[in-house]
Amino acid sequence: MASRRYQKRKQVKQKQAMAKSSAPLTNVNDFGGARTTKSQLRAGDSVPRRVRKDLSLDERKLNTLPVERLMDLLIDAHPDVGFALWNFLRIGNTDYIINVKKLNSDGEFTQGKKIIDQFIQALSMPNPERYEINRSLDNLINQLLLTTVTRGAASLETVLGQSMSGVAFLAPIDPATIEFKFENDRFIPYQDSLSLDIPTFFYEALDPLIDSPTGRSPFLNAIQTVMFQLQLLNDIKAVVHNQGYPRLDIKILEELVIKRMPPHVKQNEEKKRQYLQEKLQEIITMYEQLEADTTFVHYDSVEMGMVGGKSGGGGAMFDVEKLMGVIDGLLAAALKTLTTILGRRSTGNTESFAKLEVKMYLKSVKALQDVVAKLLSRAFTLLLNLNGKQGIVEFKFREADLRSELEKAQFEQIHLLNCQFKYNMGWWTADEAAQAAVGHSAVSDPIHNVVPTNKDGQTPKGSTDNNPKAGGSSG
Repeated sequence: MASRRYQKRKQVKQKQAMAKSSAPLTNVNDFGGARTTKSQLRAGDSVPRRVRKDLSLDERKLNTLPVERLMDLLIDAHPDVGFALWNFLRIGNTDYIINVKKLNSDGEFTQGKKIIDQFIQALSMPNPERYEINRSLDNLINQLLLTTVTRGAASLETVLGQSMSGVAFLAPIDPATIEFKFENDRFIPYQDSLSLDIPTFFYEALDPLIDSPTGRSPFLNAIQTVMFQLQLLNDIKAVVHNQGYPRLDIKILEELVIKRMPPHVKQNEEKKRQYLQEKLQEIITMYEQLEADTTFVHYDSVEMGMVGGKSGGGGAMFDVEKLMGVIDGLLAAALKTLTTILGRRSTGNTESFAKLEVKMYLKSVKALQDVVAKLLSRAFTLLLNLNGKQGIVEFKFREADLRSELEKAQFEQIHLLNCQFKYNMGWWTADEAAQAAVGHSAVSDPIHNVVPTNKDGQTPKGSTDNNPKAGGSSG
Protein backbone atom coordinates (compact mmCIF):
# COMPACT_ATOMS: atom_id res chain seq x y z
CA MET A 1 0.00 0.00 0.00
CA ALA A 2 2.79 2.38 0.95
CA SER A 3 4.60 1.48 -2.23
CA ARG A 4 1.51 2.45 -4.29
CA ARG A 5 1.26 5.81 -2.54
CA TYR A 6 4.97 6.40 -3.19
CA GLN A 7 4.59 5.57 -6.86
CA LYS A 8 1.56 7.86 -7.12
CA ARG A 9 3.40 10.78 -5.49
CA LYS A 10 6.34 10.14 -7.79
CA GLN A 11 4.11 10.26 -10.86
CA VAL A 12 2.50 13.51 -9.70
CA LYS A 13 5.92 15.11 -9.14
CA GLN A 14 7.07 13.96 -12.58
CA LYS A 15 3.98 15.50 -14.21
CA GLN A 16 4.48 18.75 -12.32
CA ALA A 17 8.15 18.86 -13.28
CA MET A 18 7.32 18.17 -16.92
CA ALA A 19 4.63 20.87 -16.97
CA LYS A 20 7.02 23.33 -15.35
CA SER A 21 9.84 22.57 -17.76
CA SER A 22 7.66 22.75 -20.88
CA ALA A 23 5.78 25.96 -20.01
CA PRO A 24 7.26 29.24 -21.26
CA LEU A 25 9.02 31.40 -18.71
CA THR A 26 7.09 34.48 -17.61
CA ASN A 27 8.29 38.10 -17.41
CA VAL A 28 11.00 37.64 -20.04
CA ASN A 29 11.39 40.89 -21.99
CA ASP A 30 10.87 40.98 -25.76
CA PHE A 31 14.63 41.34 -26.23
CA GLY A 32 15.62 39.98 -22.84
CA GLY A 33 16.58 36.62 -21.41
CA ALA A 34 19.25 34.87 -23.42
CA ARG A 35 18.07 36.38 -26.72
CA THR A 36 20.90 37.03 -29.17
CA THR A 37 19.17 38.93 -31.97
CA LYS A 38 18.70 42.64 -31.37
CA SER A 39 16.05 45.26 -32.08
CA GLN A 40 16.51 48.02 -34.66
CA LEU A 41 15.26 50.51 -32.06
CA ARG A 42 17.38 52.02 -29.32
CA ALA A 43 16.28 52.43 -25.72
CA GLY A 44 13.69 55.20 -25.46
CA ASP A 45 12.86 55.24 -29.18
CA SER A 46 9.19 55.31 -30.19
CA VAL A 47 7.86 52.87 -32.73
CA PRO A 48 7.48 54.98 -35.91
CA ARG A 49 3.97 55.57 -37.20
CA ARG A 50 3.00 55.93 -40.82
CA VAL A 51 1.75 59.33 -41.98
CA ARG A 52 0.14 60.34 -45.26
CA LYS A 53 3.47 61.48 -46.69
CA ASP A 54 5.01 58.06 -46.04
CA LEU A 55 2.35 56.37 -48.19
CA SER A 56 2.90 58.56 -51.25
CA LEU A 57 4.40 56.78 -54.22
CA ASP A 58 6.59 58.68 -56.66
CA GLU A 59 9.42 57.87 -59.02
CA ARG A 60 12.05 59.19 -56.61
CA LYS A 61 11.02 56.76 -53.86
CA LEU A 62 10.76 53.86 -56.25
CA ASN A 63 14.28 54.49 -57.52
CA THR A 64 16.06 55.30 -54.25
CA LEU A 65 14.48 53.24 -51.45
CA PRO A 66 16.00 49.85 -50.55
CA VAL A 67 14.02 46.89 -51.84
CA GLU A 68 12.89 45.83 -48.34
CA ARG A 69 11.57 49.29 -47.41
CA LEU A 70 9.99 49.67 -50.83
CA MET A 71 8.18 46.36 -50.38
CA ASP A 72 6.88 47.48 -46.97
CA LEU A 73 5.65 50.70 -48.58
CA LEU A 74 3.91 48.94 -51.46
CA ILE A 75 1.92 46.55 -49.24
CA ASP A 76 0.46 49.59 -47.46
CA ALA A 77 0.18 52.08 -50.33
CA HIS A 78 -0.58 50.02 -53.45
CA PRO A 79 -4.03 48.36 -53.45
CA ASP A 80 -3.14 45.35 -55.61
CA VAL A 81 0.04 44.50 -53.67
CA GLY A 82 -1.75 44.91 -50.34
CA PHE A 83 -4.73 42.83 -51.45
CA ALA A 84 -2.53 40.04 -52.78
CA LEU A 85 -0.68 39.87 -49.44
CA TRP A 86 -4.00 39.96 -47.56
CA ASN A 87 -5.27 36.92 -49.49
CA PHE A 88 -2.04 34.96 -49.04
CA LEU A 89 -2.18 35.49 -45.26
CA ARG A 90 -5.91 34.75 -44.90
CA ILE A 91 -5.79 31.61 -47.05
CA GLY A 92 -2.37 30.41 -45.90
CA ASN A 93 -2.93 30.62 -42.13
CA THR A 94 -4.96 27.40 -41.93
CA ASP A 95 -5.26 24.90 -39.11
CA TYR A 96 -2.20 22.75 -38.48
CA ILE A 97 -1.20 19.29 -37.30
CA ILE A 98 1.76 18.56 -35.02
CA ASN A 99 3.13 15.02 -34.98
CA VAL A 100 5.80 14.02 -32.48
CA LYS A 101 7.71 10.78 -32.99
CA LYS A 102 10.54 9.10 -31.17
CA LEU A 103 13.88 8.72 -32.85
CA ASN A 104 14.01 5.81 -35.29
CA SER A 105 10.32 5.11 -34.74
CA ASP A 106 7.11 5.83 -36.59
CA GLY A 107 4.97 5.58 -33.47
CA GLU A 108 3.50 8.64 -31.79
CA PHE A 109 5.54 10.06 -28.89
CA THR A 110 2.72 10.86 -26.44
CA GLN A 111 4.87 12.45 -23.77
CA GLY A 112 6.69 14.63 -26.29
CA LYS A 113 3.38 15.69 -27.88
CA LYS A 114 2.14 16.78 -24.46
CA ILE A 115 5.22 18.96 -23.96
CA ILE A 116 4.65 20.74 -27.28
CA ASP A 117 0.91 21.19 -26.64
CA GLN A 118 1.51 22.67 -23.19
CA PHE A 119 4.07 25.11 -24.56
CA ILE A 120 1.71 26.27 -27.35
CA GLN A 121 -1.16 26.66 -24.91
CA ALA A 122 0.95 28.68 -22.47
CA LEU A 123 2.08 31.05 -25.26
CA SER A 124 -1.51 32.25 -25.64
CA MET A 125 -1.97 32.94 -21.93
CA PRO A 126 -1.97 36.62 -20.87
CA ASN A 127 0.66 37.89 -18.46
CA PRO A 128 -1.12 38.69 -15.15
CA GLU A 129 1.68 41.02 -13.98
CA ARG A 130 2.38 43.39 -16.89
CA TYR A 131 1.76 44.22 -20.55
CA GLU A 132 3.13 41.73 -23.04
CA ILE A 133 2.79 41.59 -26.83
CA ASN A 134 0.91 38.67 -28.33
CA ARG A 135 3.30 35.70 -28.52
CA SER A 136 0.73 33.09 -29.52
CA LEU A 137 1.55 30.55 -32.19
CA ASP A 138 -1.20 31.84 -34.51
CA ASN A 139 0.27 35.34 -34.39
CA LEU A 140 3.77 33.96 -34.95
CA ILE A 141 2.61 31.96 -37.99
CA ASN A 142 0.99 35.05 -39.50
CA GLN A 143 4.22 37.05 -39.12
CA LEU A 144 6.31 34.23 -40.58
CA LEU A 145 3.98 33.94 -43.58
CA LEU A 146 4.21 37.71 -44.07
CA THR A 147 8.02 37.71 -44.16
CA THR A 148 7.99 34.69 -46.48
CA VAL A 149 5.89 36.65 -48.98
CA THR A 150 7.68 40.00 -48.67
CA ARG A 151 11.24 38.81 -47.94
CA GLY A 152 11.34 35.34 -49.47
CA ALA A 153 12.39 33.79 -46.15
CA ALA A 154 11.31 33.24 -42.56
CA SER A 155 13.50 33.25 -39.46
CA LEU A 156 13.07 33.04 -35.72
CA GLU A 157 15.00 32.58 -32.50
CA THR A 158 14.12 30.23 -29.66
CA VAL A 159 14.51 32.59 -26.72
CA LEU A 160 15.76 30.98 -23.52
CA GLY A 161 15.60 32.37 -20.02
CA GLN A 162 18.55 34.28 -18.61
CA SER A 163 19.72 31.21 -16.69
CA MET A 164 19.13 28.91 -19.71
CA SER A 165 16.53 27.11 -17.59
CA GLY A 166 13.83 26.86 -20.23
CA VAL A 167 12.27 28.29 -23.37
CA ALA A 168 10.54 31.66 -22.91
CA PHE A 169 9.00 32.15 -26.37
CA LEU A 170 9.66 32.00 -30.11
CA ALA A 171 10.70 35.38 -31.53
CA PRO A 172 10.23 36.11 -35.27
CA ILE A 173 13.17 37.89 -36.95
CA ASP A 174 13.01 40.09 -40.03
CA PRO A 175 15.09 38.23 -42.65
CA ALA A 176 16.00 41.61 -44.18
CA THR A 177 18.26 42.24 -41.16
CA ILE A 178 20.12 38.96 -41.72
CA GLU A 179 23.13 38.60 -44.01
CA PHE A 180 25.29 35.56 -44.64
CA LYS A 181 29.05 35.31 -44.82
CA PHE A 182 30.98 32.38 -46.20
CA GLU A 183 33.43 31.31 -43.51
CA ASN A 184 35.25 28.02 -42.95
CA ASP A 185 33.49 26.39 -45.91
CA ARG A 186 29.97 27.17 -44.65
CA PHE A 187 27.47 30.02 -44.47
CA ILE A 188 27.28 31.94 -41.18
CA PRO A 189 24.31 34.27 -40.46
CA TYR A 190 25.01 37.74 -39.10
CA GLN A 191 22.84 40.60 -37.85
CA ASP A 192 24.66 43.94 -37.84
CA SER A 193 28.08 42.22 -37.55
CA LEU A 194 26.70 40.05 -34.71
CA SER A 195 27.24 36.35 -35.40
CA LEU A 196 24.13 34.19 -35.15
CA ASP A 197 26.02 30.93 -35.37
CA ILE A 198 23.93 29.53 -32.50
CA PRO A 199 21.61 26.49 -32.35
CA THR A 200 18.61 28.58 -31.27
CA PHE A 201 18.51 30.64 -34.49
CA PHE A 202 16.62 29.27 -37.50
CA TYR A 203 16.38 30.56 -41.07
CA GLU A 204 14.37 29.01 -43.91
CA ALA A 205 14.47 30.36 -47.48
CA LEU A 206 11.91 30.26 -50.28
CA ASP A 207 13.31 28.98 -53.59
CA PRO A 208 16.98 29.80 -52.89
CA LEU A 209 19.47 29.78 -55.73
CA ILE A 210 22.39 27.36 -55.79
CA ASP A 211 25.18 28.40 -53.40
CA SER A 212 22.93 31.02 -51.83
CA PRO A 213 21.16 30.58 -48.45
CA THR A 214 18.86 33.58 -48.96
CA GLY A 215 15.42 33.30 -50.50
CA ARG A 216 13.54 35.31 -53.12
CA SER A 217 10.30 37.17 -52.51
CA PRO A 218 7.48 36.18 -54.88
CA PHE A 219 6.48 39.88 -55.00
CA LEU A 220 9.92 41.10 -56.05
CA ASN A 221 9.22 41.33 -59.78
CA ALA A 222 6.06 43.36 -59.12
CA ILE A 223 8.13 46.47 -58.38
CA GLN A 224 8.95 47.15 -62.04
CA THR A 225 5.31 46.69 -63.07
CA VAL A 226 4.13 49.00 -60.29
CA MET A 227 6.61 51.68 -61.43
CA PHE A 228 5.30 51.48 -65.00
CA GLN A 229 1.69 51.55 -63.77
CA LEU A 230 2.29 54.67 -61.65
CA GLN A 231 4.03 56.49 -64.51
CA LEU A 232 1.16 55.63 -66.84
CA LEU A 233 -1.46 56.75 -64.30
CA ASN A 234 0.31 60.09 -63.90
CA ASP A 235 0.33 60.56 -67.67
CA ILE A 236 -3.37 59.64 -67.91
CA LYS A 237 -4.12 62.04 -65.05
CA ALA A 238 -2.50 64.91 -66.97
CA VAL A 239 -4.34 64.01 -70.18
CA VAL A 240 -7.70 63.72 -68.40
CA HIS A 241 -7.13 67.02 -66.63
CA ASN A 242 -6.40 68.72 -69.94
CA GLN A 243 -8.70 66.92 -72.37
CA GLY A 244 -11.12 64.81 -70.35
CA TYR A 245 -13.52 67.56 -69.33
CA PRO A 246 -15.27 70.11 -71.60
CA ARG A 247 -14.01 73.69 -71.30
CA LEU A 248 -15.16 77.03 -72.64
CA ASP A 249 -13.65 78.18 -75.92
CA ILE A 250 -14.04 81.96 -76.23
CA LYS A 251 -13.08 83.42 -79.62
CA ILE A 252 -12.63 87.18 -79.92
CA LEU A 253 -13.24 88.49 -83.44
CA GLU A 254 -10.18 90.67 -83.91
CA GLU A 255 -11.50 92.29 -87.07
CA LEU A 256 -14.59 93.67 -85.30
CA VAL A 257 -12.51 94.91 -82.36
CA ILE A 258 -10.19 96.80 -84.70
CA LYS A 259 -13.14 98.26 -86.62
CA ARG A 260 -14.52 99.72 -83.33
CA MET A 261 -11.11 100.99 -82.27
CA PRO A 262 -10.70 104.79 -81.93
CA PRO A 263 -9.05 106.38 -85.03
CA HIS A 264 -6.05 107.75 -83.14
CA VAL A 265 -5.30 104.27 -81.83
CA LYS A 266 -5.55 102.60 -85.22
CA GLN A 267 -2.78 104.81 -86.60
CA ASN A 268 -0.30 103.89 -83.85
CA GLU A 269 0.88 100.29 -83.92
CA GLU A 270 2.09 100.33 -80.31
CA LYS A 271 -1.21 101.78 -79.04
CA LYS A 272 -3.08 99.34 -81.27
CA ARG A 273 -1.27 96.35 -79.77
CA GLN A 274 -1.79 97.66 -76.24
CA TYR A 275 -5.49 98.28 -76.90
CA LEU A 276 -6.02 94.72 -78.16
CA GLN A 277 -4.17 93.29 -75.14
CA GLU A 278 -6.31 95.33 -72.72
CA LYS A 279 -9.53 94.19 -74.38
CA LEU A 280 -8.35 90.56 -74.28
CA GLN A 281 -7.49 90.82 -70.58
CA GLU A 282 -10.81 92.55 -69.87
CA ILE A 283 -12.75 89.67 -71.42
CA ILE A 284 -10.61 87.05 -69.63
CA THR A 285 -11.17 88.75 -66.26
CA MET A 286 -14.89 89.01 -66.89
CA TYR A 287 -15.33 85.31 -67.67
CA GLU A 288 -13.08 84.16 -64.80
CA GLN A 289 -15.36 85.97 -62.35
CA LEU A 290 -18.55 84.34 -63.64
CA GLU A 291 -20.40 81.91 -61.35
CA ALA A 292 -21.42 78.44 -62.51
CA ASP A 293 -25.07 79.48 -63.00
CA THR A 294 -24.43 82.94 -64.51
CA THR A 295 -26.00 83.68 -67.89
CA PHE A 296 -23.61 84.64 -70.69
CA VAL A 297 -24.32 88.10 -72.15
CA HIS A 298 -21.78 89.56 -74.58
CA TYR A 299 -21.34 91.54 -77.82
CA ASP A 300 -21.21 89.80 -81.15
CA SER A 301 -17.46 90.40 -81.23
CA VAL A 302 -17.12 87.38 -78.92
CA GLU A 303 -18.09 83.83 -79.90
CA MET A 304 -18.63 81.01 -77.37
CA GLY A 305 -17.74 77.38 -77.90
CA MET A 306 -16.66 74.17 -76.11
CA VAL A 307 -13.48 72.13 -76.38
CA GLY A 308 -12.41 68.88 -74.72
CA GLY A 309 -14.63 66.06 -73.53
CA LYS A 310 -17.14 64.25 -75.66
CA SER A 311 -19.40 67.28 -76.11
CA GLY A 312 -16.47 69.34 -77.35
CA GLY A 313 -15.30 66.84 -79.90
CA GLY A 314 -12.52 65.51 -77.69
CA GLY A 315 -11.66 61.84 -77.65
CA ALA A 316 -9.06 59.40 -76.43
CA MET A 317 -6.02 58.97 -78.62
CA PHE A 318 -5.71 55.37 -77.39
CA ASP A 319 -7.86 52.80 -75.56
CA VAL A 320 -6.94 53.30 -71.90
CA GLU A 321 -9.05 50.35 -70.77
CA LYS A 322 -7.16 47.87 -72.93
CA LEU A 323 -3.80 49.22 -71.77
CA MET A 324 -4.82 49.00 -68.11
CA GLY A 325 -6.03 45.45 -68.77
CA VAL A 326 -2.54 44.52 -69.96
CA ILE A 327 -1.00 46.06 -66.83
CA ASP A 328 -3.50 44.22 -64.61
CA GLY A 329 -2.42 40.96 -66.20
CA LEU A 330 1.24 41.77 -65.58
CA LEU A 331 0.51 42.66 -61.95
CA ALA A 332 -1.43 39.45 -61.38
CA ALA A 333 1.48 37.42 -62.75
CA ALA A 334 4.03 39.40 -60.72
CA LEU A 335 2.02 39.01 -57.51
CA LYS A 336 1.43 35.28 -58.14
CA THR A 337 -2.29 35.90 -57.71
CA LEU A 338 -5.31 35.24 -59.89
CA THR A 339 -7.09 38.20 -61.47
CA THR A 340 -10.34 36.92 -59.95
CA ILE A 341 -8.84 37.04 -56.45
CA LEU A 342 -7.58 40.59 -57.14
CA GLY A 343 -11.16 41.61 -57.98
CA ARG A 344 -10.85 41.55 -61.79
CA ARG A 345 -13.41 39.15 -63.10
CA SER A 346 -12.21 37.54 -66.28
CA THR A 347 -14.71 36.61 -68.97
CA GLY A 348 -14.71 33.68 -71.29
CA ASN A 349 -13.08 31.21 -68.87
CA THR A 350 -14.72 27.84 -68.46
CA GLU A 351 -15.43 26.27 -65.06
CA SER A 352 -12.69 23.67 -65.61
CA PHE A 353 -10.16 26.39 -66.41
CA ALA A 354 -11.20 28.37 -63.32
CA LYS A 355 -10.74 25.31 -61.09
CA LEU A 356 -7.29 24.75 -62.61
CA GLU A 357 -6.36 28.37 -61.82
CA VAL A 358 -7.51 27.99 -58.21
CA LYS A 359 -5.54 24.76 -57.87
CA MET A 360 -2.38 26.47 -59.14
CA TYR A 361 -2.95 29.37 -56.71
CA LEU A 362 -3.31 26.95 -53.78
CA LYS A 363 -0.01 25.37 -54.83
CA SER A 364 1.61 28.79 -54.39
CA VAL A 365 0.01 29.07 -50.94
CA LYS A 366 1.36 25.64 -50.03
CA ALA A 367 4.89 26.68 -51.07
CA LEU A 368 4.72 29.53 -48.53
CA GLN A 369 3.29 27.21 -45.88
CA ASP A 370 6.09 24.68 -46.42
CA VAL A 371 8.72 27.30 -45.56
CA VAL A 372 7.00 28.11 -42.26
CA ALA A 373 6.29 24.45 -41.50
CA LYS A 374 9.96 23.47 -41.92
CA LEU A 375 11.03 26.35 -39.68
CA LEU A 376 8.59 25.48 -36.88
CA SER A 377 9.38 21.77 -37.12
CA ARG A 378 13.04 22.49 -36.38
CA ALA A 379 12.21 24.96 -33.60
CA PHE A 380 9.80 22.58 -31.85
CA THR A 381 12.28 19.70 -32.18
CA LEU A 382 14.85 21.85 -30.38
CA LEU A 383 12.24 22.66 -27.71
CA LEU A 384 11.63 18.95 -27.22
CA ASN A 385 15.36 18.26 -26.88
CA LEU A 386 15.80 21.11 -24.38
CA ASN A 387 13.17 19.40 -22.24
CA GLY A 388 15.27 16.24 -22.16
CA LYS A 389 13.24 14.28 -24.73
CA GLN A 390 14.75 12.81 -27.86
CA GLY A 391 12.28 12.97 -30.70
CA ILE A 392 11.30 14.53 -33.99
CA VAL A 393 8.51 17.11 -34.35
CA GLU A 394 6.72 17.42 -37.67
CA PHE A 395 4.62 20.56 -38.15
CA LYS A 396 2.17 20.48 -41.06
CA PHE A 397 -0.51 22.86 -42.28
CA ARG A 398 -3.86 21.48 -43.24
CA GLU A 399 -4.58 21.93 -46.92
CA ALA A 400 -6.09 25.29 -47.82
CA ASP A 401 -9.54 24.75 -49.25
CA LEU A 402 -11.74 27.23 -51.12
CA ARG A 403 -14.59 24.80 -51.73
CA SER A 404 -18.07 25.07 -50.23
CA GLU A 405 -19.02 23.11 -47.11
CA LEU A 406 -21.08 20.70 -49.19
CA GLU A 407 -18.21 19.98 -51.59
CA LYS A 408 -15.78 19.50 -48.68
CA ALA A 409 -18.17 17.05 -46.99
CA GLN A 410 -18.55 15.05 -50.20
CA PHE A 411 -14.79 14.89 -50.79
CA GLU A 412 -14.18 13.97 -47.13
CA GLN A 413 -16.63 11.09 -47.38
CA ILE A 414 -14.80 9.71 -50.41
CA HIS A 415 -11.44 10.15 -48.62
CA LEU A 416 -12.66 8.29 -45.51
CA LEU A 417 -13.99 5.44 -47.65
CA ASN A 418 -10.61 5.17 -49.36
CA CYS A 419 -8.82 5.07 -45.98
CA GLN A 420 -11.19 2.35 -44.77
CA PHE A 421 -10.69 0.35 -47.97
CA LYS A 422 -6.87 0.47 -47.66
CA TYR A 423 -7.13 -0.69 -44.05
CA ASN A 424 -9.55 -3.52 -44.95
CA MET A 425 -7.20 -4.67 -47.71
CA GLY A 426 -4.32 -4.87 -45.26
CA TRP A 427 -2.33 -2.12 -46.99
CA TRP A 428 -2.42 0.18 -43.94
CA THR A 429 -2.38 -0.36 -40.21
CA ALA A 430 -5.12 1.16 -38.05
CA ASP A 431 -2.78 3.98 -36.97
CA GLU A 432 -1.74 4.74 -40.56
CA ALA A 433 -5.38 4.88 -41.65
CA ALA A 434 -6.25 7.12 -38.69
CA GLN A 435 -3.33 9.48 -39.44
CA ALA A 436 -4.47 9.81 -43.04
CA ALA A 437 -8.11 10.26 -42.04
CA VAL A 438 -8.06 12.50 -38.96
CA GLY A 439 -4.39 13.41 -38.38
CA HIS A 440 -3.67 11.30 -35.29
CA SER A 441 -3.33 7.65 -34.28
CA ALA A 442 -6.33 5.43 -33.69
CA VAL A 443 -7.95 5.86 -30.26
CA SER A 444 -9.65 2.45 -30.19
CA ASP A 445 -9.98 -0.75 -32.15
CA PRO A 446 -12.09 -0.55 -35.30
CA ILE A 447 -15.69 -1.73 -35.23
CA HIS A 448 -16.12 -4.73 -37.51
CA ASN A 449 -19.47 -5.60 -39.02
CA VAL A 450 -19.71 -9.15 -37.55
CA VAL A 451 -22.49 -11.46 -38.68
CA PRO A 452 -24.39 -12.74 -35.58
CA THR A 453 -24.23 -16.48 -34.74
CA ASN A 454 -26.26 -18.78 -32.46
CA LYS A 455 -24.92 -20.95 -29.63
CA ASP A 456 -23.89 -23.61 -32.10
CA GLY A 457 -21.77 -21.13 -34.06
CA GLN A 458 -24.20 -21.25 -36.97
CA THR A 459 -25.74 -18.26 -38.68
CA PRO A 460 -29.35 -18.07 -37.52
CA LYS A 461 -31.95 -18.54 -40.23
CA GLY A 462 -35.54 -17.42 -40.25
CA SER A 463 -38.41 -19.93 -40.47
CA THR A 464 -41.61 -19.65 -42.38
CA ASP A 465 -44.84 -19.59 -40.39
CA ASN A 466 -47.16 -22.16 -41.95
CA ASN A 467 -50.21 -21.26 -39.87
CA PRO A 468 -52.89 -20.40 -42.43
CA LYS A 469 -54.46 -17.89 -40.05
CA ALA A 470 -51.20 -16.04 -39.38
CA GLY A 471 -51.52 -12.52 -40.68
CA GLY A 472 -54.68 -13.38 -42.65
CA SER A 473 -58.42 -13.49 -42.24
CA SER A 474 -60.55 -16.59 -41.91
CA GLY A 475 -62.48 -17.47 -44.94
